[in-house]
Amino acid sequence: MAEQPMVDQRGEPLERLSGLLEAVGFPHVIARVYAALTLAEGEGLATSELLDQLGVSKASISNAMQFLVGVELVERYRVPGTREAHYRMLKGRWGDVLARKIAATGHIRRIAAEVLESTTSVKARERLQEMHDVYAFFEEEFDGVIQRFNERNAS
Repeated sequence: MAEQPMVDQRGEPLERLSGLLEAVGFPHVIARVYAALTLAEGEGLATSELLDQLGVSKASISNAMQFLVGVELVERYRVPGTREAHYRMLKGRWGDVLARKIAATGHIRRIAAEVLESTTSVKARERLQEMHDVYAFFEEEFDGVIQRFNERNAS
C-alpha cells in the first residue's frame, strides 16, 4: 500500500480563514497574513515564520504589516535576543472593524440621497431611492446593534 503524503494541518484552516477575510474585503496577501497570525500557536509570528509559512515575498509581508498595523489590527513587538520583527494580533478589534464597515452604510446613504436630489431620470431615481432606503434601514438597525454590543462588552 502506498504511503499517504503528509498534510499540513494548518493549511486548510489557513486557506478557509483567509478566504473568508478576502470575501469581506481584505486583499489577498493581507488576508493570508492575518489568518496566519490568528492561527499562530504562540504570541505571534516572526517575519521569517510568515515568509516560510505563506511563501510570499518579504515586500508583501512588509506591505501587509504596514496596513494591519495602520488599521490597528496588529502590533509589532520585539523578542529579546533577536533583531527580527515579530507581529501579534491586538485583542478586541473585531467590533471596531465591523463598526467601521457599518459606518460606511451612512456614507453610502448620504451620497445616494445627494445624487437622488440632482437626478431627473425616473428609472435612475427609482434605483437610487431603493439604494437609499436599504442603507437607511440598515444604518438605523446597526446603531442599536452596536450599542447593545458595546453594553455587553462593558460588563
